[in-house]
Amino acid sequence: MNPGFPRYTPTAQMGERGVRIISRIADEEFGWIFKRNHQEHDLGIDGQIDVVTDGYATGQALACQIKCGKSFFEEKNRWGYLYRGEKKHFNYLANYPVPVIIVICDPDTREAYWVRFEAETARVTEAGWVLTIPYTNKLASSKAELLALLPEVTDRLTVLDEYWAVHGMLPDFAVIIVNIEIEDVRGMDTSFPRGFFDNLRATKELAYGCQGKIEILFWGYDDDPRELFEIDEVRQYVALLDAVLPELFFFARADDDAMTLRLFLDCLMAVGWASDPSKQPRYVEFDLSHFDGFMERHFLGLNEMAEWIGLSEEELKTISDAAVKAFHIPKAESRS
Repeated sequence: MNPGFPRYTPTAQMGERGVRIISRIADEEFGWIFKRNHQEHDLGIDGQIDVVTDGYATGQALACQIKCGKSFFEEKNRWGYLYRGEKKHFNYLANYPVPVIIVICDPDTREAYWVRFEAETARVTEAGWVLTIPYTNKLASSKAELLALLPEVTDRLTVLDEYWAVHGMLPDFAVIIVNIEIEDVRGMDTSFPRGFFDNLRATKELAYGCQGKIEILFWGYDDDPRELFEIDEVRQYVALLDAVLPELFFFARADDDAMTLRLFLDCLMAVGWASDPSKQPRYVEFDLSHFDGFMERHFLGLNEMAEWIGLSEEELKTISDAAVKAFHIPKAESRS
């Protein structure tokens, strides 16, 4: 043939045969979808297999490096075929965002064998790297094993529908109560309040709609005659909340009847009764030596929220002034 024509080389033909073998297994044996990658650049991934379950594409995927030819079956050990990869592909495969499988195809029998590429199990050599492809890993009979490489499918739409059915209404409330159970306090488990604040930060719109509405209450202490600040486990727990809720000043209520900010003040800085607690009025005494550090910590959290949401300087000042006002106290305060 005239050399002016592009040549379809035997190597290219063999590569196409391997792609067809894998495509047939994916499409016909598994009912999945094989997508061939464009070959302008040899980056190490020849195609992607998309998982289909009950007729629905799940979004789960496997990437494939495909090699076809008798030569790939010649070198072996007692466990399987030795596959030798090129160094230029190693980091690319190691950083690929979906699981990568190396597949070798026999052009005569049309059998294909696979192994997952994992950097930790590859043996690096001077020329490249080596993986063992087990004799037992026949691709056509490995559907379950391949699925096991992938994360579980989740119906995120249903989860989001349920999430917004609850959280989408929160901005309509004047006050949002966060109830902390006594079991969480005794276990020093702050995951619930931290998770609740994380949920409020799902979107800027939700966070902004819930600004200044949160009240944190403790359940399980109704029968305890002591004030919450007198209970050691509550004081310790509030100290943990102080550390894990930097957005406190943004979300907490700061109205005259608000309880949350006063609770933090009591538990972090009250040192006891300045008068006989059995007589009225009772006076609480505070040690305010840590007050400046507390305020600075939470103003940093407030500023971070303001920057994220895009609050105006006037809005930020209003929230800051409300927080400061909530903490205007003498060293000893009357408590009914």
